[in-house]
Amino acid sequence: NEAFQFDWMPDANNMNEEWFGIMALGTPNRDGVYEARPRMAYDVLKEIWRIDPYQYKKSAIDQGFASINMELLELRGEVRRLSAVTEQQRKTLSFTGGELRLEMVLKGEERNISEFGEDGLEFSDGQMAFLDFAFAPTERIDGQFSLNILGNVADTEPLEIQYGRRGLPVEVVTTPGGSYTLQPTTQTLNDRERVEIYDFSATYRGDTFDIDAFYHTPRYHWKYEGDFYGLVREVTDIYGSDIWNAKAPSGVEIAGKGALNGLTLLFGPEVYWGANPKFVTKYDFTAGGFDYTFIHSEDLARLGDSATATQATERQSRQTTIYATRTFANNMILELGGIMSATEKVGDAYDRLSGDQIILDEIEFKDTLGFKGRLTFDLFDTRSYVAVDIAGLVADGGDGLREFGTRLPYSSLGNKNEYEAGMMINFGDYMLFPRILYRTNLEDANPYIPADIGPGGVLFPGLVPRNRDADPFAVLGNREAKSAELFLTYDPTGATPFYAWDNDMREDAGFAYNVGLNYTKYPTFTDANLFFFQEGGANAPFGAGLPAEDVWTASSRMVFNPNAGARYITHLLVGHDQSTGDPDGGTRRFYEVSGKMVLRQKHILEAYFKKDSWGPYDFHRQFNVTYPTQIMLDYSILLDHRRDALRSTQIGLRTLYRSLDENSPGNEFQGGNNDYLIQTHFYLMYRF
Repeated sequence: NEAFQFDWMPDANNMNEEWFGIMALGTPNRDGVYEARPRMAYDVLKEIWRIDPYQYKKSAIDQGFASINMELLELRGEVRRLSAVTEQQRKTLSFTGGELRLEMVLKGEERNISEFGEDGLEFSDGQMAFLDFAFAPTERIDGQFSLNILGNVADTEPLEIQYGRRGLPVEVVTTPGGSYTLQPTTQTLNDRERVEIYDFSATYRGDTFDIDAFYHTPRYHWKYEGDFYGLVREVTDIYGSDIWNAKAPSGVEIAGKGALNGLTLLFGPEVYWGANPKFVTKYDFTAGGFDYTFIHSEDLARLGDSATATQATERQSRQTTIYATRTFANNMILELGGIMSATEKVGDAYDRLSGDQIILDEIEFKDTLGFKGRLTFDLFDTRSYVAVDIAGLVADGGDGLREFGTRLPYSSLGNKNEYEAGMMINFGDYMLFPRILYRTNLEDANPYIPADIGPGGVLFPGLVPRNRDADPFAVLGNREAKSAELFLTYDPTGATPFYAWDNDMREDAGFAYNVGLNYTKYPTFTDANLFFFQEGGANAPFGAGLPAEDVWTASSRMVFNPNAGARYITHLLVGHDQSTGDPDGGTRRFYEVSGKMVLRQKHILEAYFKKDSWGPYDFHRQFNVTYPTQIMLDYSILLDHRRDALRSTQIGLRTLYRSLDENSPGNEFQGGNNDYLIQTHFYLMYRF
């Protein structure tokens, strides 16, 4: 600290003079705190302090000093040092724990059960182990990694898609080339990827910079660190990426210190889920009373495969943003930002409809530019804001900041003039938060107009919906919108914020809840969304866009804590909404209720009931796949004293039921010959 100027340096640590020569610092622990080890001087001072100067005369005190066995204390200090060295060597690579998962699955479909009875059920079992290791080869370097080992793999699909599916059998069909007589051969691969590195992270702490390497570990967005356009997305849903065996995020972050303070470099093959290989440079600085953040993001290549089963990959691109913010004396916060995006598309051609004429146009430099602003201020005992986002045709940004449960239809894409306002009204333990958003497009989506031959044999080329691979831009989630929402929140204990990500398990109020209403009018249709076509290894368009529609949702979350031994969490959702890709099937009206009950921090009961809702995975909504009824019931017991569902040994039983109709996948509904799917899943997770 700066109290000791003789050895203090900016952005560096120093010790108080009382510790000089008394303690030695070892390697940091998991919390980054350096462990102190007493030296010989510590033992000598300890012996000296045993002598009471008020009880003995000077001669007796001198005799006490002389009687201290310095050789013994030196030996004790040396033994302590050698023990620390041995411990440090052990920590160079140490086994820190792990998890063993055992599961048994019994599943069936109505058609087989009706025809074969019990013989129509399928049984499978699975075993999986996680082994966790830590390492600290030097005082500046430490990290961890986990190994995943597969035994058998339980077949839970299609009701559940789980981590470990990489080990399921795969059939490979080989067709002999150039031969019309040899038949294709089929080979089943059973032992694929039985062992893999599940995650890895390491940190180097230097004098001028720190380095963090990460692989499949949670990473947070930079929106509170000057990333006004959300170029660096958050990756905390590790479970969600596990089901696709995705390994994002992976990369390296370098953060400057001292003379390099404010500079951050981020690069890697997939720094967030679905990202192209890229590097990102961020620099924070202050000038003229404003705090500034400059960010440049440059894609180095295009991602070769979908981040999920069907999520489209994105074209290689680049973005540069500047952000400025200042807080004024009256608690008013001004935020301004600018973006230059996709300059590689300048000169790219696109077509558009103007009246009854089809115009062939091209991207200009001005289409890569955008401006964004937000003013937050106090107004009549409320906390209010107004915001504007003007973006050129290809001025695409990243994810917008979503707070307080909002369902406003934000979009990362350009081609928009967007205006937003909100007012947070607090009265007692209640908060009322109305928000509105209005958005128009610079260019509308293309309708489908078939090609034709006009008078005199003139070819009329026709028009098709754009898509983001074949065209420099497309009107999708950024389409014209008029949206309004109202959230009412009751939370009498502000120490556990109701909209925090872990509020379900941290909320300490006896009762807290919210009610949210959102209504959005989409007066225009969209261009065509893309999906990743696995068989072809490339994106493909749906061919048609989503129609104009009015959509709405009503939701509520409630947390009950009637006593210290019980917690009840309930989620309600009803809505009328569209798919995120395929327009076939139209807009869906759906109902969902889910809940969780925790008793004595030991017994956990979870359940959901969904009617006419999309399936549990993103591709279900992408392809507009719904089910008449979906039911899940899960009961588990925590078997150790930790009472933590993420760290305790746990045993449980889960049952799933899904009814089917013409809106369900064809391989499940089987042309009306199969009415439902059912599955019972027993699991044991032993954590050590």
